[in-house]
Amino acid sequence: MSEVIIGRDRERAAISGLVESTAGRVLVVRGEAGVGKSALLEEAAELAVRDGHLVSRITGVEAESELPYSGLHQLLYQLLPLNDDIRVALDVITGRRPGDAPSVMTLGITVLELLSDLATRRPVLVTLDDGQWLDDSSADVFGFVGRRIGSIPVKLLVAVRDEVVSRFDSAVLPEISVGPLTDEDAVRLLDRHHPSLDERVRQWVLDQALGNPLALLELPSLAGDAGLPRTLHHLYGSRIAALSDAARAELLMGALDGVGSRPGDDRPKPRHRMRNVDEAVACGLLTAEPITGDVTFRHPLVRSSVVRMATPEQCRAAHRALADVHRDDLERRAIHLAAACVAPDEEVARALEAAADSAIRRGGAIAAVGWLTRAAELSQDAEERARRLSYATFLSGYAARPGSALPRCISPPVLTPPSTPSTRRSSRTVTCAPPTGR
Repeated sequence: MSEVIIGRDRERAAISGLVESTAGRVLVVRGEAGVGKSALLEEAAELAVRDGHLVSRITGVEAESELPYSGLHQLLYQLLPLNDDIRVALDVITGRRPGDAPSVMTLGITVLELLSDLATRRPVLVTLDDGQWLDDSSADVFGFVGRRIGSIPVKLLVAVRDEVVSRFDSAVLPEISVGPLTDEDAVRLLDRHHPSLDERVRQWVLDQALGNPLALLELPSLAGDAGLPRTLHHLYGSRIAALSDAARAELLMGALDGVGSRPGDDRPKPRHRMRNVDEAVACGLLTAEPITGDVTFRHPLVRSSVVRMATPEQCRAAHRALADVHRDDLERRAIHLAAACVAPDEEVARALEAAADSAIRRGGAIAAVGWLTRAAELSQDAEERARRLSYATFLSGYAARPGSALPRCISPPVLTPPSTPSTRRSSRTVTCAPPTGR
């Protein structure tokens, strides 16, 4: 909210100008973790609401970065009540309706038409936080839209983390960089939130935070610990380590399942619901929604810190449990099963291949290539391993062409397990035609 943002005059002026513009505008906000990008997006959303905009908030989550069109799904799902026609596109990319896999151009034009239609009634602002975790397919669509919204009163505001490579690095969109706070603003922020700090501790915090707002807010609670935190992940490490085993297991399940980083991350997919985590709420790792009781991670760095501190076996156990949570979701179940594997497993390889086939049918060749490659790694049979790698190689040519329609399978891939050595070579045949258009 604007009243808690200190400094950032240049960034706030640029974002305010974007919101108040009568023309379409797009801006990518770059900066390190904890530098305040989310606060700037939230202020923009509040300003837009006061100005009469329709505001759509989207958040990228690392656990969904391999799920094709999961980010675009957030946008379309929010706009469903406003436009029944968009249901067709949504059903195709989520696999609920049969149809040819759409190209990025086709989806981009569909989204542009939808936003243009909405903008005839009221201006539109779409904010995309943690854009570095958006799945590649959705990021390509948002990039396509961002390069073409100049003629309609639609604004797109994207926040990405500097240190993480993303599709937005090559999207050719206007950018602004958010750096550390000035020394004066850092002092103002620290004194506002921690006015009673001992002078020695106060100076230590200022020296260690280096102008990072999140560090300025959190470091005072660690000032008495031995050693100096070297990264923002250490801000939460001691709190996570102090939790009970049961609470840490719940946090790990939530982190690996992509539970939202903040209240308001409304998502249509069912997820693991963290329970018995009052101690994590009490020490500031989670935020509790007062009405529903739902808990979400206070910051994305809490989520990533939980995963970093877990042992490999703890992560595998959590993935196995999450595979059961998502037993009715082909793709999510396969991803969790694969993450739980340490040795070849043909059943999991089949599940991944089925997930890849599902992704291909709805335009997710980028994800399918990765899943087929992992399926090959988990294959127990050498011929199956070679076939899956060959299929992944074939698809990678289309995945590298984001503007192209995906290959339309004439004979849908169906895996028949080989029963004898003589039938293994013909266990599955895939025949694909080249794309017929864009």
